[in-house]
Amino acid sequence: MNKFELKTVEDIEDFLTGCAFFGTGGGGEADSGRVALTEALEKGYNLTLMDPKDIEDDDTFCTVFFMGSIAPKSPETLNNMEKEGYKDRKYTHVEMLVNAVDELEKYLGKKVAGLYAAELGGSNSACCMAAAYQKGIPIIDGDCSGRAVPEMIQGLPAIHGKSFLPAIFVDSWGNISITINAFNYSAMERIGEMMSIASYGELAEATCSMKGKDLKESIVPYTLSQCLTVGRMIRIAREKGENPCESGAKAANGYFIGKGKIVKKETEDKEGYYWGTYSVEGMDNLIGNNYKIWFKNENHIMWKNDKPIAVSPDMIILLRYIDGKPLSNTTLSEGEEVGMIIVPAREQFLNDDAIAVFGSRYFGFDFDYRPYEPMI
Repeated sequence: MNKFELKTVEDIEDFLTGCAFFGTGGGGEADSGRVALTEALEKGYNLTLMDPKDIEDDDTFCTVFFMGSIAPKSPETLNNMEKEGYKDRKYTHVEMLVNAVDELEKYLGKKVAGLYAAELGGSNSACCMAAAYQKGIPIIDGDCSGRAVPEMIQGLPAIHGKSFLPAIFVDSWGNISITINAFNYSAMERIGEMMSIASYGELAEATCSMKGKDLKESIVPYTLSQCLTVGRMIRIAREKGENPCESGAKAANGYFIGKGKIVKKETEDKEGYYWGTYSVEGMDNLIGNNYKIWFKNENHIMWKNDKPIAVSPDMIILLRYIDGKPLSNTTLSEGEEVGMIIVPAREQFLNDDAIAVFGSRYFGFDFDYRPYEPMI
């Protein structure tokens, strides 16, 4: 029986810390997840999770999440929104998600038995949970990616050939659209990208409805409860005066690389994603070493002295060194001192099909994925 429950504001903070940890720089900002779960707690909902073992084979489940670039809006973008009348938001984050699921149920002609998270992250996990609580249906303890990912094609449903269709899109302004056919996963991803651009990055998508027997093959189980464990260990270490970065890495069965300073950040907002590269200067026992981290919404490749040492689906995680707070690529800035962590990929992604859509060559780099090997 799953004993996960968020009973206090501190529990929520611990959980969000863990979600952002596995967000690997993306997965949405924790602020929206904090608002969503705090409101759910105040409304008296039981913030619990459904054990994956309790999934019924013939029940129908779906996922719902946010799409779009995580880049901060530029003055030019804000000006365009003003001119085009994108001023007054009709829906909150959770309302967008709930409405998307409601519209999907209308199209399917039946209710879904529960929701599951598409990925781990400060908003995409927490807000999906809040949507389930508001609808009065379970949220499963697990997700499709075991971390945050930039594209739907990198989740287990796509890797296992499950259909995403129909897909319902609801944005914060009140626009609602449905896609009932796409000729492949890349086309589905591209449609979602264009929809997110049209909504100025404020888009919810309800999709990938499937029977429980198929869902069991398409989720990494118990990852949401793992987020609570990791976040709690980071907080406890901080309170004890211990190194929270080391504690977070240990709790996630990962490796603490060491301390570094962000000396350069280069970014670009294009095609519905936030792209960029960090240059990191080693500190303390890493003095004399230089690191580079490349991201597409999330962190995907890490070099040490120009040699790649970590590649997705392994997880590259940056925490604020002083307190272990996970840092998103939206907010992380030059001058920040960070703790660098590598967490090995989930076992479900250590196969040729997963590497083909999630490894370095998929992202356009001319070298193969190799599992991270800790430096002895």
